Amino acid sequence: MSESQVITDTPFVAERYRAAVEAGDVDALAELYHPDALLDAHVPNWRFQVQGRHEVAQATGTGLPGPGRFASFHVESAGSGDLLVRFEWHQAKDEGGYVSRELHVLRLDDAGRITEQILFCAGVWDPQLQAQMAAEAPLLRP
Repeated sequence: MSESQVITDTPFVAERYRAAVEAGDVDALAELYHPDALLDAHVPNWRFQVQGRHEVAQATGTGLPGPGRFASFHVESAGSGDLLVRFEWHQAKDEGGYVSRELHVLRLDDAGRITEQILFCAGVWDPQLQAQMAAEAPLLRP
């Protein structure tokens, strides 16, 4: 996507975002951002911000616990044109599967580029923590 292209199809933006993250393709992810894009990340016990197309893409594309796959990926369009993206990320490691649940608010400009990304992450749950949660706080609805 060049600087002058206009992408107004938000499902298309969401699908490109999903594909780039899942592939670990930081360059493809960077194409989706405005040059001055801002990431405002809220992670357990920490908050940080980065600015710039490549900086945001790097932080977003490498911020997951590692290479993996989306176990779920849901996109909703907000009335303002923002996209709400919530997902569960699974990563397999030698000692078992890790899980991360996240909510991202993607603010788009008129050309369909992401100008701001607000990230809320519940943390990365290792197999031991997942077992503890299942025993002590079983889910009523997955």
